[in-house]
Amino acid sequence: MSASRNAYRALLRLKGDAVIHHSLGTAGYALCPDMGGRVFAEVGGLSMHRIDLGVVADPTRPFNNFGGGNFWPAPEGGKFGFNYEGDRWRVQESINLQPFTVVSNAPDHPIIEKTIMLTNRAETVVEAIMRREMVLADSCPACLEGYSFEGFLSYVTVDSFEVLNSVPVEDALIAAWTLEQFDASEHTVSFCAVENPRAAINFDYYEHPGERIAYHERGFVYRTDGTKAGQVGAKARAGASLIGFCNYSTGVVCVREDRSMSDGRYFNIADNDQPNGPYSAADNYSIYNSDTRMRAFELETVGSANVDGSFLKGSELVSATTFARFHETGDVEMFLAETLGPRAPE
Repeated sequence: MSASRNAYRALLRLKGDAVIHHSLGTAGYALCPDMGGRVFAEVGGLSMHRIDLGVVADPTRPFNNFGGGNFWPAPEGGKFGFNYEGDRWRVQESINLQPFTVVSNAPDHPIIEKTIMLTNRAETVVEAIMRREMVLADSCPACLEGYSFEGFLSYVTVDSFEVLNSVPVEDALIAAWTLEQFDASEHTVSFCAVENPRAAINFDYYEHPGERIAYHERGFVYRTDGTKAGQVGAKARAGASLIGFCNYSTGVVCVREDRSMSDGRYFNIADNDQPNGPYSAADNYSIYNSDTRMRAFELETVGSANVDGSFLKGSELVSATTFARFHETGDVEMFLAETLGPRAPE
């Protein structure tokens, strides 16, 4: 995580009027319609997200990985993956380059959208309205109540795809998927609050993370230090209440909650082999840890596909994200213990 506010402030200077931004005391956010609709935040003088300022200044990569809070179409891989053309990984132009149109730039409720064309690995074309709404909240989640902060920022994103053409579900799936990306270090750990955590985790993505996972009474911790690529999911049926991360050196805590009201179809979103088919994994949360090339990690919420009969209708994902910078870094340990309970025996 950035040791100063410079990354966030540099982003604002580089983008100027091209971003919708708003300050609230010691916190602020920026929504970037021409950067994939990404959200960036600042709290208590610190940039919250990973920000690649080089890509911001020169967005000409095959994939412009700016960092921030991204909105993405699922699935990435598998037979319906949007990120493959045969066996070649690619990000489609409508996601990588096409800007959003600003529907509303109200500081407490900005709305952006665009009409996109996507072609999946099965060569099915999906035409859809891709829409992001952002609503600022004036209070923090119950799990953070009672702590003393230098500042906090809380917002809800409503991310959706409305499919415009007739697409049978046997030819395509789509779900809204948000990936909030952060700088990793030896001081950053991610966590998930869920009952029966040993049964709740999906390890279907990469090799098992081994000792990087620690089980607690009401959840688990994943050591996300950005040194070894890996990913775990929380199964939708497990009913996890939230995921998050702690930075022990800066006193920053992030909490993400899936607040969707959906009875749609969850499916395997991941960039993996999926030998058991697209429904082999069904998660509504995911945590990704990069290797040293990017030195980052992601907290992800995952939506479901809305289906009418045998046709794909779209997806809606409602995610709440809260950042808080504690006055006392020692309170981070107390917060994690109160949220997850004691460490479970091996």
